[in-house]
Amino acid sequence: MQVYSHSVKQGNSRVGSKLLIDHLKGVHGKAIANFSSKVNFDTNSTSKLLDVVCWLHDLGKYTTYFQTYLVTPDKVDHYLKSHSNLGAQTAFNYYQSDVKNALFAFYLIKMHHSNLHNIDLVLYPENKQYSELEASNFDKQKEALNKLDELKTFFSIEDEFISQTAPKTLFQLYRKELKKRTTIEDYFRVNYLFSLLIEADKLDASDTQLTTFKSIPENAVDIRFSQPEYPDQPLKKLNQNQLRNYVRSEVVKNLDSEGILNKRIFTLAAPTGIGKTMTSLDFVLKLRAKIEVEEGYKSQVIYGLPFINIIEQALSEYEKTVGNNLVMGHYQFADIFGEEVQQEQFDNDEEKAYNKKKMAWDTWQKDIVITSFVQFFETLIGNRNRLLKKFHHFANSIIILDEVQTLALEKLPLIAASLYYACKFLNARVLIMTATQPKLFELMERELNVQITEPEFIPHNLLKNDTAVFACFNRTRIVPLIQDKIDSDNFLELFQQYWNPNKNCLIVVNKVSRSIDIFQALQKEYGSEDNVELFYLSTNITPIQRQERIQEIKKKLSSKTCILVSTQVVEAGVDLDFDMGFRDVGPIDSIVQVAGRINRENKPEKTGAPLYIIDFGDCQKIYGLQTSIQAEKSLSQGEISEANYKQLVEAYFDNVSDGKRVDYSTSVEIFDAMINLQYAYPKSTNPKKKTVSDFKIIEKSQDGISVFIELPNDQIGMEAREAYEKLLHKEISKNDYDKNYKRAFNQRIIAVPQYLDLVEDLKKEPDSLLSENLYWIKSNDISYYYDSMTGFKRNSNEKLASISF
Repeated sequence: MQVYSHSVKQGNSRVGSKLLIDHLKGVHGKAIANFSSKVNFDTNSTSKLLDVVCWLHDLGKYTTYFQTYLVTPDKVDHYLKSHSNLGAQTAFNYYQSDVKNALFAFYLIKMHHSNLHNIDLVLYPENKQYSELEASNFDKQKEALNKLDELKTFFSIEDEFISQTAPKTLFQLYRKELKKRTTIEDYFRVNYLFSLLIEADKLDASDTQLTTFKSIPENAVDIRFSQPEYPDQPLKKLNQNQLRNYVRSEVVKNLDSEGILNKRIFTLAAPTGIGKTMTSLDFVLKLRAKIEVEEGYKSQVIYGLPFINIIEQALSEYEKTVGNNLVMGHYQFADIFGEEVQQEQFDNDEEKAYNKKKMAWDTWQKDIVITSFVQFFETLIGNRNRLLKKFHHFANSIIILDEVQTLALEKLPLIAASLYYACKFLNARVLIMTATQPKLFELMERELNVQITEPEFIPHNLLKNDTAVFACFNRTRIVPLIQDKIDSDNFLELFQQYWNPNKNCLIVVNKVSRSIDIFQALQKEYGSEDNVELFYLSTNITPIQRQERIQEIKKKLSSKTCILVSTQVVEAGVDLDFDMGFRDVGPIDSIVQVAGRINRENKPEKTGAPLYIIDFGDCQKIYGLQTSIQAEKSLSQGEISEANYKQLVEAYFDNVSDGKRVDYSTSVEIFDAMINLQYAYPKSTNPKKKTVSDFKIIEKSQDGISVFIELPNDQIGMEAREAYEKLLHKEISKNDYDKNYKRAFNQRIIAVPQYLDLVEDLKKEPDSLLSENLYWIKSNDISYYYDSMTGFKRNSNEKLASISF
């Protein structure tokens, strides 16, 4: 009798598809191949623990119950075919006197098909009925084991190891040996091992190959742009392109510094438009090559960014520089296959080919990965099986994080600590860069009492004279006009007073409803003028419309006078260049980001282009009282030139991040949960305090719905919606949907507040509910619910809504 790990459908039945011993060898081989001797754990004991959990994780599949389940799933008791407990118990007994590793081995195997839960509740579940059932089934499963000799050929286990330890005993050992004794190192060690196991398990099950990292030409940026050259003269006399070259040259010079390979944390603060994307890539590729020569391994490069539009821009630039075969984009709307599915590269079986490609994509099987902050940070600080597959990729990696000022202030201490410990325990290196550098590690030390004492982890500034570089710029100036609050009705008068009709203008406000009011007022005034074109951007229109509109604005900026009304979606990474702007009072770093969309190319005739700050009274409603107070305080000194933006932001950040003004309790509680391996409570349990699973980059609004917008004549959108409905009714496979329709479907969804009048109307429409909390506006109803320019129609008496970024 052959023993299998997996089965496939063949005609009307199922047959075994992979021998279990081959699967165990494959998982073990892949996990060990990915294990790094450079991680800062006890490598011998950690490597041994990985060895044990890889060989024993599927021990329960050797039972006749599981083998029957593979071919006739409906004929086997659900609990008897369950396979993780048998391996977990055996692994625990394998370690015998080494209690800590024994408990970790049990935990890792027990959880390998699940999200991670609190370790104490896994060892001693609160659901006693389930525990008793599992215990009663153990002896039956043990008796049903078959062909264990083939496993013993590769991994030595004694028969007496296959015995059961009562949950109460496990918990008593936990209380004696682990409770209140675990450290943040244990969090990183457990997650690292769990990641190695589950990624190898899924890669082998799908027959997906591990990527072997390649050498990347360290001079790839030089080849594309030439080596950076600039005249030997004072910085203030250099033009913007020469300043870009100067900054790139200064940053790369750090690689000649003695002991640079000992450094683990780098920072780069530089003005917008200075070329940080290519400067950082140049530095990282040369650092990677240096590591390869001197330390003997190839680092994976992981680039984290906050917004999809910036990710897609960076992906395009990286592909132009190093080629698309070395880079992948991993984010919500990424096209896994690219423009064409080159099927001949994979198996003839289309579904299997897709599964392989998707698995390679979802486990970051490329030399360079560009991903979202959500994916990056919720992998680093997380419990979800789906995300933790990638956790071990942080080991030996070079991480680039850009636009970190977009992260929520109250989460920065936790984020900083997690990055620090990833560098310390996983041998990662991280480059943190932004135009407006928040003091991450100072907040970590103050709020979490995590002190950096080792010289190699003290942040290393790659641009020593960044203040002098900031001082070279006079592209824009911030002009406060906040003596009096204004409303949407009298904005037009103020706008006409300061706007030059020959200049392209950007207007950014804090609320969607306000942006629509302003756009409609301007449309009424200027909509009929041939030489003026009005545009609108916010999360109130679909992502695909936003992309199309940004491209349209780019084309029109040079030929017409353009006025763009927007919410904060335009602040970071949108490559548009205006002549002047207006910005509602908001966080100072956000104001500086908006200034970065004005005179980006530093044209002499636009020197000192104004960004007028106005006050609709919305700042407190969106950002809170303290942000409003500190922003107005920062702006009270009058006009501010670009040369002083750096000092402006630093002073503002010092004030607004004061522990008396910001509640950092979430950072403190989740960090404590990481230390104590408190990942998540089971669904049936009432959470007593925050766990690792409570960490989210974007907090989901509880008072909104999602709406799919099906515009008239949008054939792609219609097909995507029909495919989604077929998926719900199981008429097509999830693979088919993900491969052919998911991207198009997601690009047509917006979030809308529950309280809007039209939401109630939409809910009453027949067949408008596609799935839980997801509604559909039919193409023939569009004009009633959705404006082609400003999106979902909002009533004039709209209550407060938080903006989505």
